[in-house]
Amino acid sequence: MTENYFYDTLFPSTVVYKDHEIENKSVLIDLSKKIIGRHGRSSFYSSCSTTVNTKVDILDMAEFSEIRSQIVETIGAFCESTKLSRKSLKFTGSWLNFYDIGGYQDLHHHSHSTISGVYYLDSDGNKDLIFQAPWHFFQSIEAEVTEPNTTNCHNVEYCSLPGRCYVFMSHLMHRTLPAKSQRISISFNVVYDKDPQVK
Repeated sequence: MTENYFYDTLFPSTVVYKDHEIENKSVLIDLSKKIIGRHGRSSFYSSCSTTVNTKVDILDMAEFSEIRSQIVETIGAFCESTKLSRKSLKFTGSWLNFYDIGGYQDLHHHSHSTISGVYYLDSDGNKDLIFQAPWHFFQSIEAEVTEPNTTNCHNVEYCSLPGRCYVFMSHLMHRTLPAKSQRISISFNVVYDKDPQVK
């Protein structure tokens, strides 16, 4: 039945992730809580405390240099797998997110950015990071699926394990489910620039 047919999967969305060891984890968690206490605000699309509008240079802090290196490594793997250049990439922002029990983020994407990601400092490892299919709002009549996979489903769930870093294209819609315990993450945006700083 498949003879003489040609198949292309158009416009796939790649998510690359890796589990890293967190050095000085308890120290970084305590520091993150202090930063959130000083700079944290609740944004309009979330029920968590975030520094997205108040302190966006977390990965420039010396205390987070090892995590920055791990994130840069994961960005490199993402660029390699998607055949994107990593020559002129630079961070335009990196911020903390703190979720108490019940805290979440509504569906959103990262505007004014090319590549985005999240690194989990503290979490219970539940499947609470959700990526949504780009066509979700445009498919008016849902297809009948014979076998669910990442090309025909509306949502894909990922675990928020401590030390896990996810990297994806900034247009990819995503959200988090309500936290069942404390969750702390670092989100970041990357763009192409003539003065590269991703190193």
